[in-house]
Amino acid sequence: MEANFFRFLCAELGNILIGRRIDKVFGPAPGIWVLKIQNTGEQLYLLYRPAKSAGLLFTSTVKPTNPQTASAMTMWFRKRLNGRRILAAHVDWPTLRLALKLTPRDEDKAGNFLVIDCRSDMRLVDELEPEFGVQPEWPALEDAMDDPDIWRQYPHISPPLRKALQRLSEAEAHSLYFAVATGSACTFYLPKMKNGWAPPQVWSCHEMEETCPSALEAANIHGERTLFPLMEMEEDKPQKTLLKRARKKINRNLARLDEEEARLKSLQAEQIKAEALQAELYRFKDARELEKIEVTHPVHGPMVVPLNPFLSPTENMEKYFKIAAKAQRGFPHIKRRRKELLSQLNQLEEGTYEVHPAMAQSAAPTQDGAPALPKRYRGLAVSLFRSSDGFTIIRGKNKKANHDMLSKASSPFDYWFHVDDGPSSHVILKRDHPNQTVPETTLMEAAALCGLKSYRKDDGRADIMYALVKDIRKVKGFAVGQVAVDKKLGTLRVDLDPSLEATLSKDAA
Repeated sequence: MEANFFRFLCAELGNILIGRRIDKVFGPAPGIWVLKIQNTGEQLYLLYRPAKSAGLLFTSTVKPTNPQTASAMTMWFRKRLNGRRILAAHVDWPTLRLALKLTPRDEDKAGNFLVIDCRSDMRLVDELEPEFGVQPEWPALEDAMDDPDIWRQYPHISPPLRKALQRLSEAEAHSLYFAVATGSACTFYLPKMKNGWAPPQVWSCHEMEETCPSALEAANIHGERTLFPLMEMEEDKPQKTLLKRARKKINRNLARLDEEEARLKSLQAEQIKAEALQAELYRFKDARELEKIEVTHPVHGPMVVPLNPFLSPTENMEKYFKIAAKAQRGFPHIKRRRKELLSQLNQLEEGTYEVHPAMAQSAAPTQDGAPALPKRYRGLAVSLFRSSDGFTIIRGKNKKANHDMLSKASSPFDYWFHVDDGPSSHVILKRDHPNQTVPETTLMEAAALCGLKSYRKDDGRADIMYALVKDIRKVKGFAVGQVAVDKKLGTLRVDLDPSLEATLSKDAA
């Protein structure tokens, strides 16, 4: 996060946080912290992820999905932060640090300040350094532009700021430098880069960018756009690790199977020696202590057959036949096992492979945190579709799946679809983050997929309502799959084309 943007952001955060209570601490993924902040109306969360060059700090009304069991560090912070009120906010913005002064807590290492460092970590301290929050000096613009390493002495004169100044005329550069130095900026920018959205900044320097009237709004948009997809990936990471291990194990077993098959083929070749001995056994069946013999096979011609001198030629022949017969019995097992392994490999490609419980147990952490959670859709009777715009759509196949997918396969900011006036399957349209815009084509496709598995499927047209998942409630006493809708976003009238299922189906692909 750029230091000058952090300055404006913390000024706005201070106005929101001072006087409010920290209700609870969550750790949805390693290195990510969520503070639930007291608020009337919609819930308010402060989300924080430290990183050397890409730290995130923003607010959201959506709580990320948390592991089933809180980590030891999460419990440590809960014990020391839950219920404490924020009395003041101190900012050392050149170093990207925000310190929240808290009401006292009689607890070991509870501290008086919660320091949120966007470059390193979150920690509790008793006192702040004397220089914490001291306003930095601003050298002359000419000096700032002449020295490329000036950020080492003045970290607030960051490389992004210098690049922005270099693009401007002298008068424009002085104007921007003055606005940043005096903290008088009033518009904030989200640049669009080739590889995605860049962190927000205080100046405009890209042709493709979004503008926001406040630093907090820009931080919220960028934070949700960046962090929620990242946490979705982290949630699937344990399962992906297990699947990667399973793939390696299957390929390793296939390689061993190839080696075993080659060994059996070499043993099967011993039958040729036995047949050659059998063809001319009459010549030397009474001989003793022979180490080899020259014979002619009826098909393969002349050959030298090694013999065990302690066995008779007849016993040598029987031994070769026995070895070949044993190899022959092994080939059906090789074929069966290869078929099983190739089937498992195919399941991995299709995403239907079930990790063996023993493997899942061995991969579970033994100290900090809960066992690795399974992949979201695993174990659910659902159909998966991909919309024309690339969005994932999930549709329940039965009442239990409709019931479970709300909690196991969806995020609070996903869209939920159901036929407006009767029974139907539940459909979830996945979004990457709360502010993601869904094209109308995808909305209509999700609604149509819902209508195609409803009592209206033969009508040719249906009205489908949709809402945010966070506004859908399971109610105690309701039948399985039955829910209450607190707030609808709207109703879509769609044509029901049965061919749409085959077109969008990920199962078929």
